[in-house]
Amino acid sequence: MKLVSILTMILLLTSCFKTAEQIKREENVDRQIKQSSKIIADLRIEIQELKGNLARATGQIEEIDYKTQTEGAQSYQSVNERISQLQEQVKALSEENQMMQVQLKAMQGTLKTQKGFIKKVTGTLSEMSGKSSDTLYEEANKAFTANKQKKAKDLYLEVLAQGKISNATKNKVFYNLGLLEHWAKDYDQSLVYFSKIYTKYPRSSKAPGSLYYIGMNFKKKKEADKAKATFEELIKSYPKSVFVPKAKKEL
Repeated sequence: MKLVSILTMILLLTSCFKTAEQIKREENVDRQIKQSSKIIADLRIEIQELKGNLARATGQIEEIDYKTQTEGAQSYQSVNERISQLQEQVKALSEENQMMQVQLKAMQGTLKTQKGFIKKVTGTLSEMSGKSSDTLYEEANKAFTANKQKKAKDLYLEVLAQGKISNATKNKVFYNLGLLEHWAKDYDQSLVYFSKIYTKYPRSSKAPGSLYYIGMNFKKKKEADKAKATFEELIKSYPKSVFVPKAKKEL
């Protein structure tokens, strides 16, 4: 009996020892499985990351390829547009050159005319240079009376250039030059001559007439307010002048 009990205990202990060893083995297997699972999970993550990187790289490559094609097409279009612009510029320059050629011919004709005029004026001045101021003044008055306006103007200007006349004569020259410019419709220059008389010699016999024609020049220049003020000044300052009735009619 004791022997059977001993054998039974040995068998039970042996069974226990196997169970512990099996448990240990199973624990090792479980640990290896867990480690393998973790490695597999990490590998899966890395594979997913690689796939993502590959997808991004593929997208970038496609984008670069698209940009290259687009930019190439745009560059080609830009070159064509630039060529068209250059062609238009060349055409415009060609047309401008033709116009300049026409203008040059016109200027050459004008220059030729001016040279003839200068030659004529030079000859006239040469004739006048040997004459005295009094003689030139008399000739200028004769030309003025005969309505030879161009000749009269040239002679009066030569008289002024010589500077050998009295202030009274100078006023008469300014007055006649003012009339000549007024008749020639150069109202600004006419104003200059008449203003010289009125501002420098307001007591001159030519002052009232100068003031009247100053007003008329302003009227011709469409400066109604200045013309009105000038006529009113004439009426106020020279009430007995023969130009007063004329000035009143202009108001």
